[in-house]
Amino acid sequence: VGAGSLKKIQVHDLRDRLAADDEGAGGGAAGELRAAMPGKVVKLLGKVGDTVKAGQSLLIIEAMKMENELRAPSAGCITEIGVREGQTVEAGQLLVALAP
Repeated sequence: VGAGSLKKIQVHDLRDRLAADDEGAGGGAAGELRAAMPGKVVKLLGKVGDTVKAGQSLLIIEAMKMENELRAPSAGCITEIGVREGQTVEAGQLLVALAP
């Protein structure tokens, strides 16, 4: 195989993905915070009806033996919390919903 025929690949550590998703608030529609990967809810930091600022911590999830703090994607009011402390979550699962 000649050097000109080699293809470049990128390798992403799942912790890097979590960090990127944390900055983007876990993906999902605007006002939704979803789990980036399977994990366990360690602590909820708000309740339905709370007004939050953009970037405010909403919950802590343990994934890959690391605690990850998930933040509000935008300012708003918590309209739904889809999980409870101690609950195991799957990737893509709705964690918290916000309304403007």
